[in-house]
Amino acid sequence: MRKFLITILALSALFAATAQPKMVVNIVVGGLSASDIDRYSSNLTAEGLLRLKRGGVNFTECYTDFVPTAEQVSLATIATGSLPSMHGVSSTRWYDRTSGNSIVRLCKTAKGEYTTEHFLAPTLSEALQANDSKSQTITIAHNATSAMALAGKGGECYWVDSLGNWSSAACYSKTLPDWVNSHNEIGFNRIQVSGSWFGKLTKSKYINSRATDIKIYDIYAKPRNNASNRNVADDWLDEFMTTPAGISALFDFATKALDQMVNNKELSGTKMLNICLDVPRNIAQKYGTDSIEYEDMLYRLDSAIENFMKVIDVCYSNQRDYLIVLTSDHGMGKSNLNGESSSFNTRQAEVILNAFLSAQYGQGSWVLSCENGAIYLNRDLIYAKKLSIAQVQNEAATFALQFRGMANAATATALQGGAMSNLNLRLMQNGFYPRRSGDILYCLQPNYNELNSGKIAQSGSPYNYDRHIPLIFYGAGCTNGNIERKVSSTAIAVTTASLLGISKPDCADGEVIYELINR
Repeated sequence: MRKFLITILALSALFAATAQPKMVVNIVVGGLSASDIDRYSSNLTAEGLLRLKRGGVNFTECYTDFVPTAEQVSLATIATGSLPSMHGVSSTRWYDRTSGNSIVRLCKTAKGEYTTEHFLAPTLSEALQANDSKSQTITIAHNATSAMALAGKGGECYWVDSLGNWSSAACYSKTLPDWVNSHNEIGFNRIQVSGSWFGKLTKSKYINSRATDIKIYDIYAKPRNNASNRNVADDWLDEFMTTPAGISALFDFATKALDQMVNNKELSGTKMLNICLDVPRNIAQKYGTDSIEYEDMLYRLDSAIENFMKVIDVCYSNQRDYLIVLTSDHGMGKSNLNGESSSFNTRQAEVILNAFLSAQYGQGSWVLSCENGAIYLNRDLIYAKKLSIAQVQNEAATFALQFRGMANAATATALQGGAMSNLNLRLMQNGFYPRRSGDILYCLQPNYNELNSGKIAQSGSPYNYDRHIPLIFYGAGCTNGNIERKVSSTAIAVTTASLLGISKPDCADGEVIYELINR
């Protein structure tokens, strides 16, 4: 008992009593693994990522507790404090069983317009606004679905549109505010694109050795003038979304948003700025996490965070007035440079599985889709043939286990039937939402990728390289320290709500991280 009390007192000493923060900044770095900051720490600045890690509370054992760990699924979990089985975002698209198996997209109507109607569980942003009518929340991301998954139905929400401008939708606001329009008019996003990616360090300083597109120099080489390599092609947006230019541009926009929030006298309550960086994930998928491109991106991200923290310091001279939460949606698997030898061919699996079911039950289009860890069967055909859905699901799942690269498969019927003892199956169950998920959920063997994705590195698996993510709370009275007990990403929203003194989001089922709460 004495030892227990000493432990509690030691943990409590990490935190000082403080008033509720005036500003919360949630930073989600897409594809950032828990080990990345340590791996590259020798080349990081003292005032960027390391400032947050060393000056805040670092949770070394934070995991996502579901599969698939697709970005929008993970972002919705961070925002709502609940598992996909509760918040309903189990995929970015699914088949509507009530309307002839039509495809439904998470953030779009049937006419292709943006909508929030498919978000079922309130987010932290919505909880804050429900608690305080004078609060203000702004969510920004490179991708529309990422921004919307973090925001839910609450507050202002912005992303980069197909023209490279910061945009929103009528479900958030019918018109863009003046500060967004003025930012777009100057063309800040395009200005960031140079036409070439020049490495920040000389070649000998990088930890990784494999490079594809980046231009790096030995210590005696003289870099060329970047301006002479400026790309004026119409496809500049692709470069913007797959190079550090997109990171710099997003933090430029975030700085404008922060300034607008700090100086907004009409909304004088608590402010919340949600930032999701999709570009790091895009770079990891395109080049792999063992590439110099990925490594250089982290150093650029580190510098961007350093500069952003300087802005926050100017806005809030007292560190207790703000809270920074740094995390990730998911990690990334190893780079797949071996082609088909470690890939799962989803299109081939569809064809073979459909042929098997046709042999069993008669010719037909039995398989609608096989993607993102889910197989959708044609239930209309199953009903027409007067077959048992559970039986067809079971036959299909059993057969699918024979595919190369397949590790586990579970039917929707089984996932609804009771608690699973196997970890992989339990993670599938946590990620299963009956009205939207497939008839069969599957996971691949470690470091297998889906062949048809066009990505060198992927996520979505139940393994630690995907599920183990960073989590740091900085400011608001937190002092430096490591917490090594296991916590879930569902804890982020409920813990932040507790620090703000507001009710947690309505569907949240995560556990508050008690070490962070002043007791």
